[in-house]
Amino acid sequence: MAAALCVNTVQAQTDTTRRDTTRAVRSTTRIPIRKESRGQVVLPTRTTRADSIAQARTDSINKASLTRNDSIVAAERARSDSMNLQSRADSIALATRTDSLARLEQMRTDSISRLEQLRNDSIARANPVTPPVVEQNMPMTRSRRLPGAFYMGLAAGRNAPSGDLEDLGYSNGLNISVPIGWHNPSSVFGVRVLLGYNQFNGASFTTGGTAPVVLSNSDPKVYSAELNLNMRFPFNERRTSSVYLTGGGGVYLFRNFGQNSALAGYLGNDVLDPNDSANESTINKWGVNGGAGLEFGIGTSSLFLETRLVNVFAGRDDEPNFDSVFGERGTSVRWMPLIIGFTIR
Repeated sequence: MAAALCVNTVQAQTDTTRRDTTRAVRSTTRIPIRKESRGQVVLPTRTTRADSIAQARTDSINKASLTRNDSIVAAERARSDSMNLQSRADSIALATRTDSLARLEQMRTDSISRLEQLRNDSIARANPVTPPVVEQNMPMTRSRRLPGAFYMGLAAGRNAPSGDLEDLGYSNGLNISVPIGWHNPSSVFGVRVLLGYNQFNGASFTTGGTAPVVLSNSDPKVYSAELNLNMRFPFNERRTSSVYLTGGGGVYLFRNFGQNSALAGYLGNDVLDPNDSANESTINKWGVNGGAGLEFGIGTSSLFLETRLVNVFAGRDDEPNFDSVFGERGTSVRWMPLIIGFTIR
């Protein structure tokens, strides 16, 4: 019985092995067979499939994890690229904004410069006497010799005697004047020295009294030096053209009038006594003058037209016979020059 049992067991084992081998054609794994006590054959548990499932599950998890990691890396890379793009966009925007601000600032600076230039031009037109800018190659002597406020000129015209001088037998004559002065165009006041040559045409004069005498009047000459204060009232934008007032005083030298002329008697000579040693051929007198003029600026030069009243104090001594000879007369010699001339600054 034991032998028969062993034979059956071996046969069954053989069949079982054959059957299992036949079923697992695709597997190369050998299935071990153990024998338990009492001659029973115990088939191994089917762990291969479970291992395969576990391995597949592990592979799937690893693959999913790898895929997830790749996705995370890709997302991180995309985020980094996006941040880089955003950073580049921000940089471009910042650079654009900086350029815009720089252009706006440059435009503002240019606008301020233009406004300042317009303001300076306006001030220069309104006040052309601002200190000139001397270039490096410009001689310094010229600006010192002829500054904008200093001027000199030449004028000529006629003298018209007035009052007693005309009544004593003197008519119109020649006037030549040389003005030298200082007047800043931006200022109202200025000073002027006027050097003059004055001439009158003399005629005969018949004295009064019980024994009238005919006096022969020569053509007297008067040299003058006057110091005047001027007041200018400009009427153009550059302040080179103006209406002005002038007035002052000076000294007047009378010559060539004849010791026995009417003018000589008016100035103090005793014309009734030709042999009087006190009679003078040259007489100095003081006087005052005042008048107005019109000036037209042409570049650094100007033309002017002027008239004044000159009043020279005769200053003669009281003579009893003067009124009987010359009549009631005043104590001044007067004339009015009317001159036209030019000045150079």
